[in-house]
Amino acid sequence: MRLSISSGISPMKSVMKKDLAFFKDIGFRVVGGGIDLEATDDDIKRFNDLMKEMDLEVGEIHVGECAMVGPNENVLKEYRKKIIRGLEIGGKIQASHIQFSIGSMHPDNIWLHHPENHTQKALDMLVRNAREIAPYAEDNRCMISPETTQWTVVNGIERMKEYVDRVDSPFMKIGFDFVNHMTSERVYNSGEYIMEAIGILGDRIGAFHVKDVKANDEVLVSHIDEATMGTGLLDHRAVIRGSTLLEPWKTFVLEHIYTRDLIKPAYDHIQMVAKQIGHTWTDPHLTRERWEKSQRG
Repeated sequence: MRLSISSGISPMKSVMKKDLAFFKDIGFRVVGGGIDLEATDDDIKRFNDLMKEMDLEVGEIHVGECAMVGPNENVLKEYRKKIIRGLEIGGKIQASHIQFSIGSMHPDNIWLHHPENHTQKALDMLVRNAREIAPYAEDNRCMISPETTQWTVVNGIERMKEYVDRVDSPFMKIGFDFVNHMTSERVYNSGEYIMEAIGILGDRIGAFHVKDVKANDEVLVSHIDEATMGTGLLDHRAVIRGSTLLEPWKTFVLEHIYTRDLIKPAYDHIQMVAKQIGHTWTDPHLTRERWEKSQRG
């Protein structure tokens, strides 16, 4: 997989050379971030020219708050418009994929728990809606790789597998954030869970989200929190080893690094772990298009 970060290109319409240089100087060659759904063709050309000048590739892009399943049809129609526009822009800037929440039946929040989330009815609704959007992903050759948690409609490995298999499109995969699926049983042996998940799902996974995790000592009930990269319990060796089992053009995305002073330490930590196990990242310029072309000979 290609080492990437989920920030760098925001805001797309006004990103400057110095902004991209910050990430490039650290060592990133694949960057992502939020896009401007109202971007014009001139905005997109300016952006593409700048990325070419900086010799950078676009990884994951975010289209804001949206999902493919939920209780309100009118809201879902608005989400659908955002997703389709995101795919159009993603295709034009050659992004690896667009990312958003898979969705929840909660009336007010696309990430929160709801009693219907784990029902077959909710998953069936998601599959129907995703099938309607799939042709737009295929036409723009930009993958949809939505994120899940244990609270969303897709809450675990088996539902991830069912979702991807039933939608049945090479451009409709799942984003796997292993921290989002940690439990009290998994957190101290996360490597086993990570390898099991990758072994079952394989290239149904469209991207990795990579951060760190800790058990909260101040709460008596089971409570798992994010941790600063390199300070927590997630088995990053397993995540890196598992990444070699997927198509090499996909992205290994460092995310939720909210301040610039934490970006280089996070990058350095992942590179240290990679070096310890003798791992070499995929060439950052090996986009999906180039990889598929190489497979065709």
